Amino acid sequence: MKKTNIPIYIMYLWAALVLAACTGDDDAAWPEGGVPLELYAAVEGYSSANAQTRATTENRWEGREKVVLWIGSSIPGVNDMEAHLSVDSDGKLITDIDWTSPDEKKRIQGLYPLSRNIASFFVQADQRDKGYQNSDCMVAPYLRITVTSPDKTLVFRHVTAKVVVHLKAGNGVNDDELRTATVTFENLACKGGSIDFNNGTAEQASPGTDRITPNEVTPAADGYVRTVRALLPPQNMLGRKFVKIVIGGKTFYYTPAAGEADFFSGKMYEYRLTVTSEGIENIDVEGEGGGTWHPVE
Repeated sequence: MKKTNIPIYIMYLWAALVLAACTGDDDAAWPEGGVPLELYAAVEGYSSANAQTRATTENRWEGREKVVLWIGSSIPGVNDMEAHLSVDSDGKLITDIDWTSPDEKKRIQGLYPLSRNIASFFVQADQRDKGYQNSDCMVAPYLRITVTSPDKTLVFRHVTAKVVVHLKAGNGVNDDELRTATVTFENLACKGGSIDFNNGTAEQASPGTDRITPNEVTPAADGYVRTVRALLPPQNMLGRKFVKIVIGGKTFYYTPAAGEADFFSGKMYEYRLTVTSEGIENIDVEGEGGGTWHPVE
């Protein structure tokens, strides 16, 4: 699709249209072919502070990401149009869509990435390397605008929950042993529930029997030997063996108590665990009930 920029004369025309509406002038000219629609896409919670990488999982657009938009009109009999668009690194959506009249209203919703299913979604079982980024899913709830609306920004919200686990060595375990330990997330559902485009969330799924190999964060958080992370569909892991650690021929589990692993869309959950030769101790849970999604670096 071609990238459109609004010429200066069109900006003056918009001002004239608004003035004409205020003065009751119904004969104001409308450009032949319409006025270009300029849209922007923002990731909810975006902040440039401490964001060293550009990836949607870290609330940044790298540029060239593909999204799908459904654009509807208030005009009776006009069906929603599906548009496959690219996002610039500054969040601008590259579009050749036009406003057809000064009275037109548009109703827009969005989904990222382009390959996602509008009814449900899934995360990858192996989230090492690209599997983590490829598990991301974001929804832009309905945006209703006119040509004179001051803000034409679609706010994309993470449908998954982000889980981060920090590990340190305790009695009977050294750092090298912990670095080579196998860490997985167990007894999960990798397939999520239906998506609500009114608020950009997904319903909680029932936990299942899936296993996720998490993504390794390098370097680990300050004071810890390892930091791992994964994206999960919303679900409640209460009382289920969740974090599995195999070390020195022994297998240990972290099983969440009430309020420690009730996962919701767009929320971040952090666990700080100490692994000893006898099991997992000194468990500290942050973001109980869901904290703010932010980069982990």
